[in-house]
Amino acid sequence: MKPIVESTSPLMKPSLILFYGFSASLLLVIADYFAGPFIQFPISYLLPVALVAWFHGRRWGLIFAVVLPLVRFYFSAVLWTVPWTLADAGINAVIRIVVLSSFATVIDRTAIQSRTMSKQMSLLEGLLPICSHCKKIRDENNNWQELEKYIHDRSGATFTHGICPECMKEYWGDIAPR
Repeated sequence: MKPIVESTSPLMKPSLILFYGFSASLLLVIADYFAGPFIQFPISYLLPVALVAWFHGRRWGLIFAVVLPLVRFYFSAVLWTVPWTLADAGINAVIRIVVLSSFATVIDRTAIQSRTMSKQMSLLEGLLPICSHCKKIRDENNNWQELEKYIHDRSGATFTHGICPECMKEYWGDIAPR
C-alpha cells in the first residue's frame, strides 16, 4: 500500500514512519508489561496511533488502535494475576479500542484536511518578474513562460479566454457588437 504522505527528509520517509510507529508501540507494550496490571498508561498509545494515522491513513491507525488494547487485554487475561474479572478487562479493552479508533479517525481527517489546504494554497507569493511587453514570467530557472502556464503549473488554475470591452473596442471596434 502506498503511503499517503511523501517526504523529502531522510528521517521522515514513509517506510521509516511505519517503523517508528511499530517501534514506539513495541516499547510501550514492553513498558506496559513490566509496569504490571496496576499501573496503566493507555494514553501513551495515542503516539503510535497518531503517527501512523497521520502518515499512513485511517486503516493503519485503526490497526494500531485495535492491536495495542488487545495486547494489554492478553496480558490481563493470560500473563498477569489480577483481582478483576476477565469481563472487566474486556470492557476496558473495548473502551480503549473505541477511544483510540475515534482518535485515529480524527487524526486521519485532520491530516486529509491539512494536505488539501496545503494543495489549495499553492504558493504564488513575492515578486514575479514579468515582461512588460508580452507578459511572460521568468521562473526560478531564468526561463520565460506564458503567464497562464506559470500560474497553472503552480496553482492548478485553468484559464478561459475572452476579450474585455475596452480591447474589443480598441482592436475590433469596426466589427464589435454595439
